[in-house]
Amino acid sequence: MTQKQYQIIRLSLVVVIAMIISQSLIYKNYLLPIAVVIVGSLLMIYVRRRVKGVLADERDYSVGGKAALLAMQIYSWLAVIAMFGAYSLEKYNPAYEAVAVTLGFSTCILMLTYSVIFRYYQRFKFSDKKLIYTVAVLILFLVMAVMTVRVFSGEDNWLCQNGQWIKHGQPDWPAPTAECK
Repeated sequence: MTQKQYQIIRLSLVVVIAMIISQSLIYKNYLLPIAVVIVGSLLMIYVRRRVKGVLADERDYSVGGKAALLAMQIYSWLAVIAMFGAYSLEKYNPAYEAVAVTLGFSTCILMLTYSVIFRYYQRFKFSDKKLIYTVAVLILFLVMAVMTVRVFSGEDNWLCQNGQWIKHGQPDWPAPTAECK
């Protein structure tokens, strides 16, 4: 496959993925986009491996690494500033606390992930990329499994029974405003 064919296929995949995700969000199906992104990423990897020729060289990787570091630093600073701003507005709207906590934790996770990957590459000199990908996928699946068990366990939630919202456990939020059917 030539680079031009690769670019056309890649652009087509992006358009199809974007259409599926936008329609899923319109119909309030939030699990389908996750599957579509995963399948789309795997298809992109497959198509990229079929290309004959050089798609990127050492200079591209060097510039990409510098750009990624700068993007991470800018995001971290902006997220921390926004976090403190959201905490200062918490007295006006309690929802700002959730925003602040999310920004704080996402920044910490980003920095920890960067540190672990940096130390790995510093120690192993790019020798075994498959190992880091395998560990990352295993950690991702572990996190998703824990979140799935927690979110879908039904504990501390509101249940719809006979047209009324019934408290199950001790949910931290008021009953849903959507009609219970």
